[in-house]
Amino acid sequence: MVVAGVVSGRGCAGQGVSVDSVRVFAGWGGWGAASVELRNLLSPAVVEELGVAFAGAVGWHGGQVRPAGEAYWEHLLQVVDVLVGGVGVTDVDLLRAGVLHDVVEDTGGTVGELEARFGARTAGFVEAVTIGVEGRTAYLGKLAGAPREVLLLELSDRYSNVQRLHTHPRVVKQRSYYAETVEHFVPLATVDPRLEELFTRWAAAYSYLAGPVDTLENVDRLAAAVHREQVDKSGEPYVLHVRGAAEIARRDGADEHQQMAALLHDSVEDTSCTLTQLTDLGVPPEVVEMVDALTRRPDESHDDYLNRLVHTPAAVPVKRADIEHNSSHARRSRLDPETQERLRKKYAHALEVLAG
Repeated sequence: MVVAGVVSGRGCAGQGVSVDSVRVFAGWGGWGAASVELRNLLSPAVVEELGVAFAGAVGWHGGQVRPAGEAYWEHLLQVVDVLVGGVGVTDVDLLRAGVLHDVVEDTGGTVGELEARFGARTAGFVEAVTIGVEGRTAYLGKLAGAPREVLLLELSDRYSNVQRLHTHPRVVKQRSYYAETVEHFVPLATVDPRLEELFTRWAAAYSYLAGPVDTLENVDRLAAAVHREQVDKSGEPYVLHVRGAAEIARRDGADEHQQMAALLHDSVEDTSCTLTQLTDLGVPPEVVEMVDALTRRPDESHDDYLNRLVHTPAAVPVKRADIEHNSSHARRSRLDPETQERLRKKYAHALEVLAG
């Protein structure tokens, strides 16, 4: 079972990586938490000025949301998180531009208003990363000659945009954004070794987007992505569970499609991933069918779920592998005795139903 948690925790200083070494900058839960942590790295005066800029940005962006549905201000704090925690930026103008960078492009705000409120240098950084009348292609082409500060801002913005690329609801957008980032932004990340490492690891982790997800290697990358910030009830990275189930299935003679289903068996039930997305990603139809069978519906009883699952025979060994891994001593020993006993009874009953 998945519980809330962040495997790739950053802290304000950006410490910690996920099990697949892709770092996620969560951006804190709001300005209150951000200001507390930022005071450990920035002067009080810079934090105060940054807070004023953040309030201004929230006013401009209003109720805007991102493609995955999160409030727009979360992205703004993530950009600051990358700049401060990832690259060590302390320049107040550059940090203010981090929270204001989309004001001109995505709201009714103007460069003149930014300059009047926050100064010419902050406004200049925002203008430099705003796609204007020249269009996207021309803008991307001129980035190679941009000043270092502008590249740090643009790359921090891009990393925030792609660090959870799997959560974008449209696979076609995931693929196009991946290709654009690899072509235009990964080469620019050499401007700073810390950014270069971030983007290199990210590009490898999301490389499944370069083609159909129809191999065990690419399915494993997909599973790592969708479960990246999740932990199980014992606090372990959740992807270790699906990988463990896949290994048990392989040991017991499962074919590659069943091993893929084991890697993805919780992807629809416990993440934002959907069966349609799996199909659009190129996951083999046989695997999608098994994942569907293995996915418990909302309000579906445990017995109804098991009785439905047995009508997809290929999925039954995958469920047994899931139960075996969940029942292992290493996982059970991290749980309290009451939970251990409850799960023991649950799994024993499930195995009886699956045995027919």
